[in-house]
Amino acid sequence: MQANPLLRLRTQLNRHRRILGSVSAALAVLLIFGSMSAPAPASGPDLVVSGLPKGAVAVPVTLRSAAIAGAVRVGDTIDLVVPTQAGTPRVIATNASVLDLPNNSGFGAATSTVILVSVEKWQSAALAAEDSNQISLVINSR
Repeated sequence: MQANPLLRLRTQLNRHRRILGSVSAALAVLLIFGSMSAPAPASGPDLVVSGLPKGAVAVPVTLRSAAIAGAVRVGDTIDLVVPTQAGTPRVIATNASVLDLPNNSGFGAATSTVILVSVEKWQSAALAAEDSNQISLVINSR
């Protein structure tokens, strides 16, 4: 007479329950550690500034409106422009690289936006001296 297959399986599981319990616990630990993601890489001003090329500086620039800042992405090359008293545009920085953009989405977002750009050191004085409410930009080819 053949034994019931379920009875045989139950008998085998009972014989090896400690081993099965240990293997199950180990798999649970592996799944928990496997699902954990690596910590986000360090970011912030120190990381951005440390990656600048020699002779370049990082300058925060307040743009005329948040809509203008929404048109650029990190890594874009832009020219920064201001109007003169005569109404003609004047370029105050060329080939500025966009380093960082703030997150200004949501309720109560600012009407002007500060972006961080990298420019040659000789261009930084003109940016710092400029009236920040009038700065606009031109996006160079991507």
